[in-house]
Amino acid sequence: MVEFFHDMLAEVEEALLKDSDIQVIKAAKGLKSYQRPESLPDTQTSIIIDPLGPPEEAAKGSNTSLSNKFIYQINVESTDRIECKKLQSKIKTLLNEFGFTQTSGGLDEYFDTTKRYVDARRYIGYSKLYENY
Repeated sequence: MVEFFHDMLAEVEEALLKDSDIQVIKAAKGLKSYQRPESLPDTQTSIIIDPLGPPEEAAKGSNTSLSNKFIYQINVESTDRIECKKLQSKIKTLLNEFGFTQTSGGLDEYFDTTKRYVDARRYIGYSKLYENY
C-alpha cells in the first residue's frame, strides 16, 4: 500500500504563486528552494525558500506524532530595497493566509559584494492533524 505523502516546501511555494509578481520571478527562474541559483544574473530579483531544519513533531497522542512544525526562512534579494520590502509584505500576507506566521530572526542587510539588498524573514507553520509529512 502506498501512503500519500505531503511536501510542505512545495505547498509553501504554491501558496506564494498566488501573487502575479512572484509568478514573474518564478518564470525567470528566481524562485527556488535552499539557495539562489549561481546562473541567475546579479541584477535579477530572487526569492529563496530555505528550510531551517527538518519537520519537528508538534503534537502527540498515544505515543504517535499527530502534527509537524515547519520553520522556513524566505530570502528576497534585489538591487532595489523597496522591492524587497514590497515582496516580503506580499509573502507575509500569503503565508498568513496559508497558516504560517512570522517569527523572530532573519536579516535586513545590503551586501556590497553582491550589490543586493537581502530581506530574510522566518515563518513558522504547522501541518494539519494526521497528515503525513
